[in-house]
Amino acid sequence: MKRTTRDHVLSILKDNPDWNTVDLGCGATAACEFANVLVDARDWSMNYPDKKFVVHDVNGTKLPFEDKEFDFCFASHILEHIVDPLLFIEEMTRISKRGYIEVPTPLSDNLVSGDDWSEQGHKWWLFYDDVNNKLIIRPRKLVLHKTVDIPELNKLYPFFRAGLVLEVYWEDSIEMEIEDEKYSYEGKEYDLSKEKIEPWILGSSILMRGRQ
Repeated sequence: MKRTTRDHVLSILKDNPDWNTVDLGCGATAACEFANVLVDARDWSMNYPDKKFVVHDVNGTKLPFEDKEFDFCFASHILEHIVDPLLFIEEMTRISKRGYIEVPTPLSDNLVSGDDWSEQGHKWWLFYDDVNNKLIIRPRKLVLHKTVDIPELNKLYPFFRAGLVLEVYWEDSIEMEIEDEKYSYEGKEYDLSKEKIEPWILGSSILMRGRQ
């Protein structure tokens, strides 16, 4: 398992057109163009007439596929929504030989989806441990209020994408762990399992200064 980029992964898929590739949680319009099998809880098959579409809720359930049925599994912006991320990752590695995971960074999550606590909303923050090549999963918290909409985020991607999304390529297996909620910086420690931070609006101090 290692960090990667979406562009690099798409180039690999383009160079391997014979691969059996599945996209988990493809949504209405965002499916991977190189996937031949699409999976979503809602039936969007009319939007993808040239693909095999499987209606299945990937959230907290086993996937309806055989062991190593796929050469590649594409999972973009789905893992952060899953009730049981460990089961989901186990199922991904069971049905596929390799794959790609893309999720928002915690900062991006709060800036874009900070106040969304709906049933379908984000449930986890994901980090990559570069020392141990491990995926770290922690419960999502509200530290910043939402201050960015999707159109604004899209304008930031060309310049700041590496800071806004975590992109991981894996083969065979994924080292993962749900860790504690302890954070620290310059001697200040927070345990978000025990304490709640009053969310703030990014840039509010500068805005207030301008009104003085």
